[in-house]
Amino acid sequence: MRPVFVCVCALAALSAVNAVATKSIGDLTEAERKQVNEWMAERVSTMISAGKLESELEGAWVNAKYTSPEIEALRKTYRELQRQLVKTEQDLRQKVVELPALREKQQKLKELQARVKELTDKVEEKVSLPK
Repeated sequence: MRPVFVCVCALAALSAVNAVATKSIGDLTEAERKQVNEWMAERVSTMISAGKLESELEGAWVNAKYTSPEIEALRKTYRELQRQLVKTEQDLRQKVVELPALREKQQKLKELQARVKELTDKVEEKVSLPK
């Protein structure tokens, strides 16, 4: 996603520079126009290269080729914390669903789903519906 964003930004910047350049293009000599075009092309190329490098740097923390014992220890801690977070979220969701107010809503949901199935069956008796 990042490279696409960089390319879009580069094209937008190029368009903006081009719009400004066209306003004063008549004031430039042919050599100056050529120089400006070269600078704009180099600028876009540099922005793309910078975007690629930035993406690589942003993803380096999960890339296994960049490692050390300290980094591996941190990655292990990170994975353990992720597992703990997932388990905590599951426990939290389960506890919240068990609250009396939500048990009533859970029961109501089951009743509504049963009614939908009942109505679907009735309709299917009369006409063929895609499933």
